[in-house]
Amino acid sequence: MSAFLAQLRREVFSLFVTPSIYVLLGVWYFLNGLLFLYLLDYAPAVQADLRLLPQYFFGSGLLVWLLLPAFPPLITLRLLAEDYRLGTLEPLLSAPISDFAVVLAKYLGACIFFLLFWGGILLLFLLLDLHGATLDWPRVLCAFLGALLASFLFLATGLWASSWGGNLVLAAGGGAVLNYLLLFLPALMEQSPGFLGELFSAASIPKMLDQGFSAGLLDSYSLAFFLVLSCFFIFLTWLKLVSRRWVP
Repeated sequence: MSAFLAQLRREVFSLFVTPSIYVLLGVWYFLNGLLFLYLLDYAPAVQADLRLLPQYFFGSGLLVWLLLPAFPPLITLRLLAEDYRLGTLEPLLSAPISDFAVVLAKYLGACIFFLLFWGGILLLFLLLDLHGATLDWPRVLCAFLGALLASFLFLATGLWASSWGGNLVLAAGGGAVLNYLLLFLPALMEQSPGFLGELFSAASIPKMLDQGFSAGLLDSYSLAFFLVLSCFFIFLTWLKLVSRRWVP
């Protein structure tokens, strides 16, 4: 446990001292801040009913669709791909810590850091509340949870892409492509006839975020979907590292 906690602290610290990640954070805050001001000033529907606001930030808003799949792989690319590139992965895996503990520490470190991205958006809602706006906080927090779960899934896929090798472009691009497929493919294919359509409809992340979490509904299926799929990609990452020992 002490080795795992030490590795977790190392991963969190390394993310907090990486300048390029703060560029991503600045872009994220800037674009979401502009959207926040635009909705409050030029969106009559939101002005009339602030309960719609979480849907734009934590549901199926344009920035969620554009930024959320791309940003997590840009964070996770350095977790394993950078180790491959610098040659520091083998010493790490030979240290007195299990491969799974290494993978889990890197993943949880990325999740902890990504709280900064959504925490800043939640702060906008808090400032709005302090200025006298009436917000449906259970709905806001439920939508916030949904956005976190989707982000944690995209971090897991990004970590798996980062385990493919030392090519940083492949790690970032591959993770982003996979995330966009998870986001868009079910939405495009859910109108297919029969069982296939039902399957894609059940895997529609925008529907879970928009019609579930952003509407203030906690659905056990949606919770299980994100958690199980995240665990699956963490398992694939561990399997990729372990398979290195199988090659003679």
